[in-house]
Amino acid sequence: MSSVPQANYLLIDGVLRANALASLYALAEPIEIEPLYQGTRWMALKELGPILVAVQGSSDLIQATWQRSAQQADASLLYSPAPIIVVADHLRRFIAPSDVRGSKGLLRFADPLVTRYWLNSYQGEHRDAVLGPIHSWHLPQNSHAWAIDQPPEWRTFTRTAPPPEWVEGDAQLGEAQINALNQAARWRFMERLHHRFEHSHPQHLARIDRSQLSQWFDDRLDEGQAWGLCSERSLAIWVECSLRWGDGFTNNPDAPYQRWLARTPDALKLAPELRIQHMDNACLHLDVNKDV
Repeated sequence: MSSVPQANYLLIDGVLRANALASLYALAEPIEIEPLYQGTRWMALKELGPILVAVQGSSDLIQATWQRSAQQADASLLYSPAPIIVVADHLRRFIAPSDVRGSKGLLRFADPLVTRYWLNSYQGEHRDAVLGPIHSWHLPQNSHAWAIDQPPEWRTFTRTAPPPEWVEGDAQLGEAQINALNQAARWRFMERLHHRFEHSHPQHLARIDRSQLSQWFDDRLDEGQAWGLCSERSLAIWVECSLRWGDGFTNNPDAPYQRWLARTPDALKLAPELRIQHMDNACLHLDVNKDV
């Protein structure tokens, strides 16, 4: 999508765009503003929640959001013939949906990254129900920080038929949605790891071809999970050790992990999460933390 799409609404993430509400109220352009946490139990956090903005006619705000996405993807563009209160009330259905595993938590659907994965997990009539009064939802699709510089692409989700009658179960997250949101979280986690390694291990990071880095991160995280790790702390240790000591470092007899095991025979009795964290703590003090 090379030109600004048809849109008469913006959905801004108040976490990603600091002081969004204050900036909107200061605009001279005639707009309607509806913080989606307004009137809910999260009202005290309305400045940090999703903020729906309706514009009239040709809007500088739409153009500015389109251009801003190249630096900071903190808002999406929507088109709907419905009034703002109808769109807002529909979106409020997804603020804290339950899931099929019995959990319930805030869904940050104003974050374009989250919403791109979330909407993509639906098909057919179910996606039409989720879109509801929204005809088109346009989302910026930025590349990872290490990818070759290029303008962001935009992904559009369009309702293909009149929305079916709403039922409460339409908001519940199924396994497909849970998996999609996990993938969005992994994307963001990889970004944080890359930023950390740029400062702590730039020489090791530079050895990996940038075109292969996304796959390298994915493979290492898959390996760590297969080894029994689930927390971000433990997975971060795994990826850092892989970066410094090489892929498959746990099986390399010359790598520091095996030297630590030799000094700590009871370590194999520990669950993988505890084992790698104990190794990481020990390597801060013992002479086993050398690069391979």
